[in-house]
Amino acid sequence: MASRLSFGLGPAGSREEQPSHQALSGESRHQAWLQGGTPAPPSRLDPASTHSTPQGSGTATPDSHSAIDTLSEQDEGTLTPSSKQTTPTTSPNSFVRVPSESNKKVGEPRLVTVHRPGVEVGVTLCGGNLRGVYIESLDEDSPARGPNGLLPGDLILEYNLVNMKNKTAEEVYVEMLKPAETVTLKVQHRPDDFNTIKDAPGDGFYIRALYDRVGEAEGDLSFKKDDILYVDESLPKGSFGTWMAWQLDENAQQIQRGQIPSKYMMDQEFYRRHSVTEMKEDSSKTLSAAARRSFFRRKQKHKRSSSKDSKEMVALDTISTDSIPFLDDCVSLAYQRVQKVDCTSLRPVLVLGPLSDPVKEMLVKESPGKFCRCLLEVMKASQQAIERGVKDCLFIDYKRRSGHFDVTTVASIKEITDKGCHCLLDIAPHAIERLHSVHIYPIVVFIRYKNAKQIKEQKDPIFLRDKISQKHSKEQFESAQKIEQEYSKFFTGIVQGGNLPYICTQITTIVDQEQSKVLWTPLGSP
Repeated sequence: MASRLSFGLGPAGSREEQPSHQALSGESRHQAWLQGGTPAPPSRLDPASTHSTPQGSGTATPDSHSAIDTLSEQDEGTLTPSSKQTTPTTSPNSFVRVPSESNKKVGEPRLVTVHRPGVEVGVTLCGGNLRGVYIESLDEDSPARGPNGLLPGDLILEYNLVNMKNKTAEEVYVEMLKPAETVTLKVQHRPDDFNTIKDAPGDGFYIRALYDRVGEAEGDLSFKKDDILYVDESLPKGSFGTWMAWQLDENAQQIQRGQIPSKYMMDQEFYRRHSVTEMKEDSSKTLSAAARRSFFRRKQKHKRSSSKDSKEMVALDTISTDSIPFLDDCVSLAYQRVQKVDCTSLRPVLVLGPLSDPVKEMLVKESPGKFCRCLLEVMKASQQAIERGVKDCLFIDYKRRSGHFDVTTVASIKEITDKGCHCLLDIAPHAIERLHSVHIYPIVVFIRYKNAKQIKEQKDPIFLRDKISQKHSKEQFESAQKIEQEYSKFFTGIVQGGNLPYICTQITTIVDQEQSKVLWTPLGSP
């Protein structure tokens, strides 16, 4: 995990109490929305739960459970992983509390102020977001040595007032690369914990690949777009710019482990290509493109004095410290952090695209025990009251009718899923995110026809008795194009247009496949 950074040692800072962490708990009560009465919390699909659901805010690795939650609670022991090797079949942040031993050595948190004469490497890091990032070693000539300096076995709590809890080893390393003449570290000496974790992978998080990759060298991991990977080392053997990751199957089981480019390296490459494209398209943008490329180059190169330093030379010379904040603030183009969701109930199904209504009617008719249409509740209320119900997570979507509203409620969806049926939803695609906010993750199937003529040609003696007009088929086709353009990120599967029996068969197959798969959602979603 070694990433070495050199500092000039300054006077030791005063000791500081470890800040307390207060957890926010409880659900806010909803106001009465249609009539006066007792406020009620939103109904949710109870069987759904998530692994690694974030509760913090603003950090680059928003994992919720921290291995260093008890840094100032030494009497309670430490948090360690449930097994020595974290496997993708469990949450990478699942911990069990181990009672502290009477002889366990845990020092008080302390402040260390250091001066940075340059960027020469001299501090080695190990650990990661699962257990915390530690100082593994210091070079003999490291200015950070000394009676008031850093020690092997120091857990990094803060760096220049930035909390290092839940940070990967790479993220701590990147934070320490940012230019600063004087820095202050809050550390805590934990030699026993350090000896336990120093030789094992210290990171653990899931990602979804957003591009295809074919490994070129031995040990490289190949994968396809949308594959789920489990990263267990973000600084393997001190190599900045690479990750060690497991490729997972549909059941979240390990398939193969190998090396992949890190987020920082891939984002650098994507933005470099974007800058080059800008230069080719418009010569007037040359200066702008060059300026952007400068984000990813070091301004100065420094001589290295050891072979270990040379491992990092390529990575350090291709990424400027100036680029770090820019990369942290943007959405990665290479990987998406995801979390595993346990959902034991049958997932609702949303069919989008042309002829979705007759398709849903056929699904219910042909498989009455498998699919049920969600009953719309008729409500006579004001627009304000209905919107309040949506805001309070009681309603998912509604349609205005003459004198009333047809409302899709969370309770009505839950009622059908409790009966062991897939609930066929009648909601607009923009309401999908409302479902996610109450932990309901529908299987979204889009019907794609080639053109309006293909839609017009469809016939069925039971479910399409009336001939489809040219105007209506054109309207449906154009509407479907807009839906695909704006909401394709929510699609679980796409069915090519055809006759109704063919479409229903394909939808049933997709639903069966998706229901049996492990469900992954973006980290940060409810």
